[in-house]
Amino acid sequence: MGVPGPQNPLFIVNPIAGSGRAHEIVPRVEAWLAGQGMKARLVETGGAGDAERLAAKAAGEGHDRVIAVGGDGTIQEVLNGLLSAGASSNGGPPEVGIVPAGRGNDLARSVDLPIDPMACLPIAIGATTRPFDVGLASGEDGRTRHFGAAGGAGFDAQVAYTMAVRRRFWMRGEAGYFLGTLNELRRYRNGSLQVTLRGDGDDRVVAQRCLFVAFANGPVYGGGMRICPDAAVDDGWLDVCLVGDLSRLAALRELPGIYQAKHVKNPKVEIVRARSVRIEGDPTTRVHLDGEPFGSVPVDVSLLPGAVGVAVAEPAA
Repeated sequence: MGVPGPQNPLFIVNPIAGSGRAHEIVPRVEAWLAGQGMKARLVETGGAGDAERLAAKAAGEGHDRVIAVGGDGTIQEVLNGLLSAGASSNGGPPEVGIVPAGRGNDLARSVDLPIDPMACLPIAIGATTRPFDVGLASGEDGRTRHFGAAGGAGFDAQVAYTMAVRRRFWMRGEAGYFLGTLNELRRYRNGSLQVTLRGDGDDRVVAQRCLFVAFANGPVYGGGMRICPDAAVDDGWLDVCLVGDLSRLAALRELPGIYQAKHVKNPKVEIVRARSVRIEGDPTTRVHLDGEPFGSVPVDVSLLPGAVGVAVAEPAA
């Protein structure tokens, strides 16, 4: 008996995700689907933007769920493709499944999925979904981009830029990300930022020197760092972590504790909630979305509540 859920899902595989991990599991995914008697189409991408284009055409080709096999960048492309196309084949919000096979897999962690990709297969094609808010960032030049987990401006975005554009051979996995972060910390200079936080009629402006400002839809980013530990992907709010003018030494002391959310106890760290955020400052201050570079400030960030449905594990009885 097959697993209940979508009748005609599309699997989009980024073969280079996780240093080739996603490509390596394709035969196992195909064998598992065959064993379930599941009608599904599986496509491997050939380059940047392919996942977005495939997802945009999915509903028109009769697919009732798009399942991303890869990392957070792959899922981000899928979200952008689905939302550019609008409603799903059944007229409701588009449905997404996640088979984590990337480096950080923060989106999978944010919806409590196992990090083992094969363990996620029955969940990805299962019947249980939950509403998932999607972030939207807008640059000063009119560029827009959706994101799933989190983004930021400042030091974290500088690290993301290095990992995406100037990654060295030793910057692999969680340990490599951490080492890359330490390497960037040696030369980074905190910048002055102005952050406008908009709530339900309760706006606030924070102007200060910052190591970075993170805006989170879910609790995790950067390969497991619990930057905004109380963030929820279905509450309609961005959680914003304002990290003030920490010295290199203070930042070095805080970095290991971010994985257990210990940084929230630092007096120069503040976490607030907002419906939307505008970050301005030195135009050389980089911005990232789900670890992918997104130019520099100024940037406006908001949420689209319940924009997609994401497949999740069935609740415990």
